[in-house]
Amino acid sequence: MPVNFDKLSIGKKYDRPYLADIWGYRGFQAISRGVVTPSGTNFIILFVTKEKQQALTQYNDYLDGEFLHWEGEEKHSSDSRIVNAKSVQDEIHLFYRDIHHSPFVYYGEIFLKNHILHTKEPSKFVFSIGQAKQVTDLLDDIKFHQNDYKSLSQTEKDSIIKSRIGQGLFRDGVVALWGNCSVTGLSNLSILRASHIKPWRDSSNQERLDPKNGLLLQPTLDHLFDSGLISFDVKGIVIFSSRLSQDDIKKLTLSDSLKLRKLPDRLMKYMEYHREKVFKNG
Repeated sequence: MPVNFDKLSIGKKYDRPYLADIWGYRGFQAISRGVVTPSGTNFIILFVTKEKQQALTQYNDYLDGEFLHWEGEEKHSSDSRIVNAKSVQDEIHLFYRDIHHSPFVYYGEIFLKNHILHTKEPSKFVFSIGQAKQVTDLLDDIKFHQNDYKSLSQTEKDSIIKSRIGQGLFRDGVVALWGNCSVTGLSNLSILRASHIKPWRDSSNQERLDPKNGLLLQPTLDHLFDSGLISFDVKGIVIFSSRLSQDDIKKLTLSDSLKLRKLPDRLMKYMEYHREKVFKNG
């Protein structure tokens, strides 16, 4: 299977042989470098070890609160791609461990905040891992309190968990992913709503926090999408429910030319669920 992160959970530990196996490599040597850029993907994968083997280059890499301080490779082969990641919609994912010969903790997608490029020594980069850390902390908190929820109805459970997780964290991630309306490009964030693609009630806690499970929509589109009256096909083009008449569509000033502005892989898997389970076409 192509490299993706669908089977991984933020905060869980993984070793290279396991990752190589699920990603379809013949051996873990294919991902033995500190920076891996799988062909045919928009992924940059960092494997970072704080305490390295003595025989290896002693890069000064470490976590400091919600930030990763990382020195680039001596040959600078990945510097440019990392610096330009956001502008070309590349994703940087982090696997981190404190000491060599131990599993890596998966931190999910991280974001470049600062960098100093060098030519005669390793370049220096600072990445934000704040959202990944918050996700891990929140999931641990929910798991810890699970026994408190046993006597509650499902609606009450959802309400409490939703409050604990916080729509703010999910919204922040969706805003970071889209920037403005996923369809129209409307940029007034005070108007836009962060909407789950796979509904909250059907999602795992991990999926509830996943920005790729979200669209940023203006209110009319948000309501129609949540109600299953519109969805989007595999090319991101809008689909109208048969419960909407042509007159409805016209008066709502909608058209069949509407489409998603981009099609992230994991997002489209959530969209497939929406088409099959939420979309009302009959």
